[in-house]
Amino acid sequence: MKYWNAIARPVLAATMATLVVGCAAMQAEEDGHVDAASSNDSLPIVCSNNVTPEQQVELDAIDDLMARSENYAALARLETLSFSTQQHWLRWAELMAKVEQSAEAEGAFEQIVRACGSAAAYHGMGVVYLKTNRVQEGLDSLQQAKNQDPASAPIRNDFGVALMRGGLFGQAAFELRTAYELSGKQQSVARSMVAAYYLRGGNQMVEQLQRETGLSDQVIASGIEFSRQFTAQS
Repeated sequence: MKYWNAIARPVLAATMATLVVGCAAMQAEEDGHVDAASSNDSLPIVCSNNVTPEQQVELDAIDDLMARSENYAALARLETLSFSTQQHWLRWAELMAKVEQSAEAEGAFEQIVRACGSAAAYHGMGVVYLKTNRVQEGLDSLQQAKNQDPASAPIRNDFGVALMRGGLFGQAAFELRTAYELSGKQQSVARSMVAAYYLRGGNQMVEQLQRETGLSDQVIASGIEFSRQFTAQS
């Protein structure tokens, strides 16, 4: 998920003698950019996903920074761009969450959901809700994201983890097994899957899972260790 620079810097329009007295001052956009510090009560969300090749290069560079956890640099670079697609707005909202600006991230995702209703927007909103301990709202948003894009490994993975937070270990095991296979058997997803199976049925279920999938002892141990944070919540 990954997204913005189209939030225009609000500047008071210069007072003009020809303006009718009492008219509200208008906020002007500067080159399609938005000040991240400005209020996000009403953001100029764009729902188009028509990304040009040049824009894709820019977004890929930001994604590379995010992959290296250089989120502050990624945000700064994103904010030099014009937010002309939904992909810019999604990244901006995601990055705001990553740099601990949860309120701004939540507000942005909620507006993207209202404007665009995309699976990616529901996914991001669900993750932010979970981060602020709004588990049921997170589950509802991730369920909607899954309904719209059932073959997305990241969505199924995050939904499965959310289900573990809600104590729904059987359903979580199903979602995470699905996410594991959709992801090409990524080890990070395997850890969550093992945790869900362990919470659902203990060592017996984990041993069966290991026989079926060929997971290493190291991954099994990591998943069981990961499961402890969910038992601590219950």
